[in-house]
Amino acid sequence: MEWSTKAIEADRPFGSWAEDLADAFVPLEPRKIAEQPFQGTISRTDVASIQISRVEATKHVVLRLRSHIARSIGDVYFVNLQLDGVGRYTQRGHEQICGPGDLAIVDTTEPFEIANCRNFSLFCFAVPRQLLPGALAERPRLRLSATEAGRALSRTLSGHAELCLRSEPNSGISAFGAQHVVDLISHAPGILEERPPERAGLSVLLSMMLDHIDRHVDDPALCAATLALKFHCSQRYVHKLFSTTGRSVGEHINGQRILVCTRNLLDHAYRRATIAEVAFNAGFRDISYFNRLFKRSTG
Repeated sequence: MEWSTKAIEADRPFGSWAEDLADAFVPLEPRKIAEQPFQGTISRTDVASIQISRVEATKHVVLRLRSHIARSIGDVYFVNLQLDGVGRYTQRGHEQICGPGDLAIVDTTEPFEIANCRNFSLFCFAVPRQLLPGALAERPRLRLSATEAGRALSRTLSGHAELCLRSEPNSGISAFGAQHVVDLISHAPGILEERPPERAGLSVLLSMMLDHIDRHVDDPALCAATLALKFHCSQRYVHKLFSTTGRSVGEHINGQRILVCTRNLLDHAYRRATIAEVAFNAGFRDISYFNRLFKRSTG
């Protein structure tokens, strides 16, 4: 399901946005932050008992008022994963400031205000209250962007959300992703507060780096420095992660490149390619180095 702002008129500065919000989520009142043309889009999928949405919009404020609550049904938390922009969430006198990668939680059975002071995008997970720990939304502090573990959790949640939005609503894949979303949100406070940050994110972050290498092994610039830049950590931490595998970053990258070359050299589709072309297409820059490494690896 998708919603996008329709014609904007002088007496309706948000166009159809209030109706779109009500159809996609719950009744909310949008208010302007600055005088500028407004645009907004919502993409939503319903998976099992939760809803997953992606929202992109011009900066504005939304209010959930007692008058909205009185005419609403349902009992859900909105758990928002900020992708771009900065959001300020206020409920019960408690304020959360969320930048990219952070989580914010509001309870739809009580009034709240969400102010996105820049143009923004986010994932919204609408989760029935009974599926999440009771105290989760009391005074949440879920700045996932502040730790290695939190950043890994944020990327994992984002990946599951994308998977669900791109899959058929009733498919097993989307249901699998939705269950993982609920589990990850439920354990977010414990991951951030109770476990050492590096150990908490170790397996998730390492697996994401290994997957990135597999998908970009033909990039000649791929190395510890580019992994550190991609995953927002230090090169030292990248080397520390790979030390648990028994191979260095370079050894793992070269090992994957040799596998690609071995496969392609045996593939009839490459029968007209020279050995140098096969090596360069796999990410090697030096044919002499490739020859030595290939012989050492394959005999």
